[in-house]
Amino acid sequence: MPNFRIRLLATSAVVLMSTSGWAASFDIAGGDLKSALGEYAAQTGVPLMVSDDAIKGVRSAGVRGDLSVDAALARILAGTGFVAEHHSGGTIAVVRSRSQSNAAPDDSPMELAQAAPARGAVETVTVTSSKLGGADVQSIPISITALSQEQLTATQTAGGPDLVKQVPNMTFTKTNFSGYSIELRGIGTQAISVTTDPAVAVAFNDIPFIRNHFFEQEFYDVSSVEVLRGPQGTLYGRNATAGVVNLESAKPTDQFEAMASGDVGNYQNRRFEGMINLPIVDDRLDIRVAGEWTKRNGYTTDTTLNTPVDGRDLWSGRMTVSWKPTSNFQTDLVWEHFNEDDDRMRPDQRSRPSTGVFKVVSVV
Repeated sequence: MPNFRIRLLATSAVVLMSTSGWAASFDIAGGDLKSALGEYAAQTGVPLMVSDDAIKGVRSAGVRGDLSVDAALARILAGTGFVAEHHSGGTIAVVRSRSQSNAAPDDSPMELAQAAPARGAVETVTVTSSKLGGADVQSIPISITALSQEQLTATQTAGGPDLVKQVPNMTFTKTNFSGYSIELRGIGTQAISVTTDPAVAVAFNDIPFIRNHFFEQEFYDVSSVEVLRGPQGTLYGRNATAGVVNLESAKPTDQFEAMASGDVGNYQNRRFEGMINLPIVDDRLDIRVAGEWTKRNGYTTDTTLNTPVDGRDLWSGRMTVSWKPTSNFQTDLVWEHFNEDDDRMRPDQRSRPSTGVFKVVSVV
């Protein structure tokens, strides 16, 4: 089916340059140097280039008070054996001090530059569906397929059934009602009904949903879609014998962002998607609103009435509020609504009541 895509992308981001005249109030607790640098980069917007392997296990005293961005970074690196080197474009490389360069020659700026992802390299996708939550997909010691929103769009993976084109050992079947079956490595539930529990759990932001609209609803504004093969009962309970499909929605950020896209094709196909991210109070309170609408005629013709059937008419909306009152506490509140009223051959013509998800990300 030929498609013509119109994409409007508006992104506003402010990169704060490291100057001694600009000051801010810092409250970064002591601890792991990697975490301290991450909080520093998130608060200032200054791009940092650092090797994770080089700073692994290094501790920092943190920084507190009203300081310039240069002075704050120097406080974070004090006593760690690392220093900051400024490069063109505002990028700062965190490298070992010259006094320790002989002991660690591999941490030179050249090695750090090679550690940065090059164009055409494998995209890094952060996986949450494991006991190593927040780790790179290439470092997770389990069989997993993780797809980002960019990969889903590029491969036209619009919904749950389309994952069979991207995930090995995965099959998908649907009944005449609202039940469906996902099988991984040939393991699944053959008896499909409203009273039967699945063998592959479907989760949203790591929260399992036994009753869901995985077949009907389309993917939009997601951070990643993760498919884990093999038993996952430790994190997802008894209904994860064969594996888990976890949808991770995009979370609010402290930068203004907006996106709108539209697809137009034959069979009067129309699909529109949009998103807007609004920082309300610095990085402490942010709101993200996204929505999607799809409508098309069916691919099948009723020869008796001479009308198309198996069409689509649905929309979905989501609002996410991220609240971070302190550096050690963050919550995400997600509200979502789904509505479908189409003439598909296997319909689920109803409006799903609005649902809310409350998730505490971290408490220390």
